Amino acid sequence: MSTINLIAMETGLLLSGMAFFSWLGQRGHRAAMQVYSGVADGVRLSRRTRRLILIYVYGGNMSGAFVASALVGLALVQIGMTAPSPEAANMAYLFALALFLNVVYSMATIGMTVFSLAKMIDRGLRGELAS
Repeated sequence: MSTINLIAMETGLLLSGMAFFSWLGQRGHRAAMQVYSGVADGVRLSRRTRRLILIYVYGGNMSGAFVASALVGLALVQIGMTAPSPEAANMAYLFALALFLNVVYSMATIGMTVFSLAKMIDRGLRGELAS
């Protein structure tokens, strides 16, 4: 495989991984906004429902997002280890680094978001229903 083809494949992996991460992140953001506002589709949510949305919908989407980024990053590292040219290997390592930094960032922000929204639910903000 030529260097140009290999770099094109690496770029395709990076872009598809980032697009998938963004799509899941957008879905997670929508769920976090439902938890924050206490309203989903015009219906007020109970504390229990907000906790479940936070854990299962937000947590599931964001966990999938950072796992997908990590797996694509590992695939790029493997491509870099077997690349025939140093240019293609360096590009694969650079793309993998970008995805791994994305994983670290997303883990930190997921933790902060879950912690702050869980505390907000416990304090009873946003006037949600009792159960």
